[in-house]
Amino acid sequence: MPFLNEMISTPTTGKLWRLVEPLRYQTNGGRIIEIPAGFECDLASIPGPARWLFPVNGDWTEAAVMHDWLYSEEVGTRKDADLLFLEAMESLGVSWWRRRAMYSAVRAGGWLYW
Repeated sequence: MPFLNEMISTPTTGKLWRLVEPLRYQTNGGRIIEIPAGFECDLASIPGPARWLFPVNGDWTEAAVMHDWLYSEEVGTRKDADLLFLEAMESLGVSWWRRRAMYSAVRAGGWLYW
């Protein structure tokens, strides 16, 4: 499994969660991405009306946390971050249609947060 360790997080204020330990991901190309302990995010950034179909915490949570970190640090390009999100969701076993829907959503609206 490309995520090299279990994600351990704790809720903070509001809707944010904080990583208690680093989260490590190995890309298909062999690169290791480490999201540091202390990083805070909202898990999956899903707009309210879509949460009935795509909850903020699902099979894709680790991929979403990595994606938020890649965006917050502007690691590589936005397109690279979005493709890694797609790759990581596949590694987590997220269904094809959910992966494509979530990837399409970040491609369409992610520029607002980059």
